[in-house]
Amino acid sequence: MHRIEARQIYTTCRGGATSHYPETVVVDTYEPGGRTVAVLGFDGAVSTGLGFTVPASYFHATATTAAGRRRITGYYLTGALDR
Repeated sequence: MHRIEARQIYTTCRGGATSHYPETVVVDTYEPGGRTVAVLGFDGAVSTGLGFTVPASYFHATATTAAGRRRITGYYLTGALDR
């Protein structure tokens, strides 16, 4: 697992919203080693204000696996908010 930090932006690997989670989220808080990540829905440059938790295993550094295959579940890192 890569390093998950507050203010990182993630997008779904499938490229669209799911029935449970929005397409793009920003990490609100995460305790290293924790099982869940507190996130806020993210729409462009602003938070939607909708907060929820997502399993930490859903978060990936890239949209592809080490073998080069496209991931079909979870979120991949797409950026970070300015500090």
